[in-house]
Amino acid sequence: MTSTVYVLSNEAMPGLLKIGRTGQTSPLRRMGEIYTTGVPLPFECELAMAVDDDQALQVETALHRAFDPYRVNPKREFFRMNLEQAAAILKVWPGAQT
Repeated sequence: MTSTVYVLSNEAMPGLLKIGRTGQTSPLRRMGEIYTTGVPLPFECELAMAVDDDQALQVETALHRAFDPYRVNPKREFFRMNLEQAAAILKVWPGAQT
């Protein structure tokens, strides 16, 4: 089974990326869940990688730790960074599937 590690952007939040994971094979459902009344525009999926279920938390945690200096709020998964930074780690993670 696989999970998805994703990188999302939102036009209403320029310069920010949301990095997370979902047990779904596509981040679309998760994108719908976080598009609430407090968010003026829907999220766009910039990058999604299938990762083995047993590694999904490990991949997400590694990304969050690597990008911690760019984290906007310690309790949220939003980072002030560019897409190339996030993609660089995801694309070389062992077991990641494009």
